[in-house]
Amino acid sequence: MSVDKTGIQGTRWTGSVPILIGAAILVACGAPSPDVPAERASQSQEPTAPVIPAPRPIIVFLGDSLTAGFGLAAEDALPEQVASILKTESIEVRVVNAGVSGDTTANGLARFDWSVTAADADLVVVALGANDYLMGIDPERVKQNLSEIIQKAKDNNIECILVDLQPRSTLEEGSRDAAFAAIYPDLAAKFDLKYYSSLMSGVENQPDLLQSDGLHPTAQGVRVMAENLAQFLVPIIETYE
Repeated sequence: MSVDKTGIQGTRWTGSVPILIGAAILVACGAPSPDVPAERASQSQEPTAPVIPAPRPIIVFLGDSLTAGFGLAAEDALPEQVASILKTESIEVRVVNAGVSGDTTANGLARFDWSVTAADADLVVVALGANDYLMGIDPERVKQNLSEIIQKAKDNNIECILVDLQPRSTLEEGSRDAAFAAIYPDLAAKFDLKYYSSLMSGVENQPDLLQSDGLHPTAQGVRVMAENLAQFLVPIIETYE
């Protein structure tokens, strides 16, 4: 008795079927067809998009609520506004907002490694001390904390820019305010740092540029601060090009 060697829908199995199946598997796996030269097959693939590196330098702003953008939308915070202003001048940078509301210099020192070093920073803008001042922390302790922050930056080959916050009260020789105010220029000279003398310049004591608490800038106030700081940073950033 003869056997009809047919498969599904009457398709006849022949000796060439395993070869065809094997070829189909190769094509499905991306291998070139046997009758297409390998070089032609590789040329037919879609070109790989070039990898565009992130803008450099990477600038980390290590600060408190004045950096974080207390009471404002994320895009209105100081680091983001600085980047926006620089972009209008065709200067591309990547900013990292490492501002934490309420932070003291001790807090900034404690989180330096994961806030700054881990971000692969080229520059760190240190804007800390306002909360130390308001909390009555000893100026010598503040100076020591800032010294350690600066030294950490140097140890990690990160350029450090020191930002002075200027205490709000008048300065009397020998007073705590005078001691506090001397911290920033003294450290800038000791470590040979780029020194930005007043973060709140043009904003402090301007009610229309401050929120209702009288301490934190509005979005417009931040814009004023960012304009001034951006222009200070331009020649520093240009050294990285």
